[in-house]
Amino acid sequence: MTGTTIAFDFGGTKIDICRMKPTGELLGREVVATASLMPGEPAFLGRAMALLDSKVGPGDIRIGLSWNAPVHEGRLQQSSLLGGPIEVDLGALLRDRFPGHEICVESDVHAMALGEYRFGLGPAASPLLLINLGSGAGLAYHDGTLMRGFTGGAGLVSQELRRVPEIGETVVLDHLLSGRGLARIYRGLTGQELNGAQIAARVSDDPDAARVFDIFAAHLGIYLITVCRMFDPRTVVLSGSVAKAAPLFLDEALRVMSGQLEPACAPERICLSALEAAACRGLA
Repeated sequence: MTGTTIAFDFGGTKIDICRMKPTGELLGREVVATASLMPGEPAFLGRAMALLDSKVGPGDIRIGLSWNAPVHEGRLQQSSLLGGPIEVDLGALLRDRFPGHEICVESDVHAMALGEYRFGLGPAASPLLLINLGSGAGLAYHDGTLMRGFTGGAGLVSQELRRVPEIGETVVLDHLLSGRGLARIYRGLTGQELNGAQIAARVSDDPDAARVFDIFAAHLGIYLITVCRMFDPRTVVLSGSVAKAAPLFLDEALRVMSGQLEPACAPERICLSALEAAACRGLA
């Protein structure tokens, strides 16, 4: 186990913990429910660090941490896991806590893009645009190096507002093109509470569930038009838990996109990530 990396991917639903060789080969993987650490307040950070304390082993020379929020030079300025706006230097915190270790801190979507570039689709797919359809709809652009904005927040186009007339609500894209977005649309149509996986399982015999994915597809198609015009990627990669339900929405989203997107901005392909633990792999 000498010379291994241990990586922690903190998401809104789960915390993925992977131990890897420098080649990105997984040696072990564990998943912890984020809810078990009681997110939504600054004290979550202390509980997160205690989790790292319990998992980092003597053979780990590199510690990677990804967080589901914009990260700039190891620093957080906002995080739903920590209750909202906050100033935390995660990189400095880890260097003080684990002296002698190599430290890597990224946003979750940047870590996923690094994983795809290094161990997934690779340089032949670049420039690639990765969209994480999981707890939100963040994105990252990679063309040999990651594109980073002035404060590290490149890709926050996902904070745009969208009107969803079918449910009479205006929704932040991040809360629409995500698992919670599926739940929100279904609740608006039916008044019932189901999670994304439950909605997907009902599509064949529940017209409202099928309608949820039609609405989702229409907004994803428009999102793809926006980001392809902005970044002009060669490849668009869809990652995250909702991407696993792509047969229910992707064809319609591509139809919406192709009907409006200029050929000069059209990617060569839009595909699903096949890389296991992409965010952790990006920290290897």
